[in-house]
Order: sequence, then C-alpha cells, then structure tokens
Amino acid sequence: MNVEDVKIKSKNNYNISASLYIPNEDIDKIVIACHGFGGDKESSAIKYLAETIYKDNIGLICFDFPGHGQSEVNGDKLTISNCINDIEAIETYIKNRFGDKIEINIFATSFGAYITLLKIFTRGTQYNKIILRAPAIKMDEIFKDTLLREPFEKFKERKVTTLGFERKMLISYEFYEDLAKNKIIDLYNSNQYILIIQGTEDDVAPIKDTKEFLSLDPNNIELYEIDGADHRMKKDGELEKAISKAYSYLRKEKM
Repeated sequence: MNVEDVKIKSKNNYNISASLYIPNEDIDKIVIACHGFGGDKESSAIKYLAETIYKDNIGLICFDFPGHGQSEVNGDKLTISNCINDIEAIETYIKNRFGDKIEINIFATSFGAYITLLKIFTRGTQYNKIILRAPAIKMDEIFKDTLLREPFEKFKERKVTTLGFERKMLISYEFYEDLAKNKIIDLYNSNQYILIIQGTEDDVAPIKDTKEFLSLDPNNIELYEIDGADHRMKKDGELEKAISKAYSYLRKEKM
C-alpha cells in the first residue's frame, strides 16, 4: 500500500502534517479522516479503514490537528477555528491535486467528529458521505468531566492545563470556553445524511448524547450501535465491525 507523507499549508501559516493513502493518481473518491482529542493520524481505526478501502481504489488522507501527533505547532494553536480551517486546507489540497470532480467523504472520530459537525453546520460544508465514530456531541462536558485531570475550578483559576497522551499539550481555558459556546445540539443545521457508529458502553462520549442528537433529525441521522463496545473499541471484533459498517456505506451509491 502506497503511503505518502505530505505537508499542507494551513490558512493559519503553519504546515499541516498529513499522510495520503493513494492507490493511484486517477482516484475519483477520497476520505478525509479526522482523529480524536489527544490522538493522531496514526490511529488504528484510520489505518484499518485506509487498508480496507484501498483495494476499491478509494484514497484516504489523514492529518494531525494543531498540537497533536507530528503537528509543528503547540496547544496554543488548538482552536475550533484553526481545526476547521485545517480541514478546509486539506479539501483545497485534494481538489488541486485530483480535480474538482473528486468525491470527498469524511470519517471522523470523537473530537474530530465534533469539529466536522461544527464545520458542516456553521460553514455549510457538503460531503459525499459523512461517517462519525463515537462522536463527542457534548465536547465541552466531555472536556470538563472526563478529559480534565484536575479540579475544574483550579483550571479556571490557572487558565491553563496539560493534557494529551503520547504528546502533552498546554490547553488554555479559552479553548474550553470556545467549546462551551459551540454546542452541537444548539447549532444543528443540515439536511445531509450522517452515519454514526458507536459502542453502547462508550465511556467518554455517552451514547445518550448521540441519541439526543439523533432525535433532532431521525430521517437524516443513522446510529449503528456496537453492543458492549466502549469509546476506543479495542475488544475483539469491535473495530472490525465499525470499519466494516463504514466500508459498506462508502461503497453504496449516494442516498
């Protein structure tokens, strides 16, 4: 499988670290893959999807959000606006390289799904297919109640905290305030079909939040549940089920 590492210029004057899984230069479909908070483009789910769709001549491009993975900038650049702008930069790169007629799909996990939905709702972005895995529908609550590793009042007082896994990031209180101002449930504005894949025992992004989101537009939002799976879907067969569902949807004609 051919993997090409590329640097893509962001609107925010830094280079975005990206990887392109490309069967050939004549592809007519591609998937933009967005990782979750604290993750990176080397996500096992992203790689698995890339390998699965490669044989059908579908390309995939993944990248690191600011402060994540191999990003050349730090956590101070991690803002909703910068993340959305980076996806737009990826889209521009795709069209410049493969032509305006290429079908652009998106596969986004957790925080990446949150950013994707904000982009769709606030900037009117249209995708051929939208697939969200374990979406962080209420990202501000997830940040405050699950990701934050110190008392919230201490974070509010100090105005900064350290988060992350392989790579540590300094996250400002302004980032949390930005999340709190941008609530998916309040901003919903789309007639696009959205496929959501999520475990029934998600321990980070509660599935009840996803079901609340689904209730906003049950005709255009589908929830595919993986029984017993948590947020990471690491138990035997769980990730395989998720990627199989995503793959079968990508192969369907557009609804």
